[in-house]
Amino acid sequence: MPEVSIVIPVKGNQRTIGATVASIAAQDHDGDVELILVGDHGDPTWQAVPGDRIGRVTVKRLEITVDTGGRDANAKRNAGLAAATGDVLCLTDSDMVLPTDWLRTGLALLDGETDCVGGPMISVHRDFWGAYVDGNPIASKTPRMPEPYRLDRASLGRRGRKLPITANVLLTREVYEAVGGLDAAFVHSYEDYEFFQRIVDAGFAVVCDPTLAAWHHHRQGWRALVREYHRSGRGCAQFVGKHPHSPFSRDRMRQLEIVATVALFGLVACVEQPVALLAGLALAALLCLYVTARARTPRAVVFPAVTLVLGLSFTAGLVRGLRTRPASAPAGSIKEDPSWSPVS
Repeated sequence: MPEVSIVIPVKGNQRTIGATVASIAAQDHDGDVELILVGDHGDPTWQAVPGDRIGRVTVKRLEITVDTGGRDANAKRNAGLAAATGDVLCLTDSDMVLPTDWLRTGLALLDGETDCVGGPMISVHRDFWGAYVDGNPIASKTPRMPEPYRLDRASLGRRGRKLPITANVLLTREVYEAVGGLDAAFVHSYEDYEFFQRIVDAGFAVVCDPTLAAWHHHRQGWRALVREYHRSGRGCAQFVGKHPHSPFSRDRMRQLEIVATVALFGLVACVEQPVALLAGLALAALLCLYVTARARTPRAVVFPAVTLVLGLSFTAGLVRGLRTRPASAPAGSIKEDPSWSPVS
């Protein structure tokens, strides 16, 4: 069995970290697992970590102080990856719940002709927002993987070939040593896509497979989601600034042009031709019916309106990011030497 290291950045995750660690301890994996939790000094998350040894899982706590000027998850992931000893490196989040066959499935996928594998996420919530994340057929919040696909230089950018995210991924040490860690300058969002873009650019293949699906505590409520989408827009602008020739960047800029054009012509048409307003309302009603049929739940009738609001927030963040050129943002630095602390 290869040695496996799992790196998780934490920050105030005392409500969810227990279930995450328990799901890792419950893996039907015959080998030893090194779990590295990276967080701030005195983070309340540490109080909810159950112990330093759970079955075949050794839990290590790395306390650091990081100054990035924004989200510090990437700097923490990098510190954990630098300290990891495994041949296979896994990245997940502190609000994930992994099925018992997650490691076994991921290792089996890595045993083929690939160096990195990623999976989709399923909401642990069965309420409205959980249904929206899992069932909305347009502008999905997380990458959808209805069937397996392989990403490389040739296939990236094709329809349905989206990059995975760092909440659910396994990669070989060879990949990490070739491309390095995540870009800690991405303090808003899109660090996932930037990391995997570099992996593909380096000539490695990334396999995305629905059998690697895991559960996630997605953000709930309007305020949290609007902020998240705004940050994603700023992160997208940063991605475009760093990888302007990526198919992912071209798609996002093309979408921005289409949205701006449709909004402009729609506004002019509604002012000049009132009948255009009625036609627009009819199209909106048909879209709601289509989404409801695809999602198979009556609550989906309002999904297009939710997507519109969140999409506007994303677009505002993207425009703001493009104006401020965030690609030159500071990468952040560790202010104190990382120190291992026993988990009590």
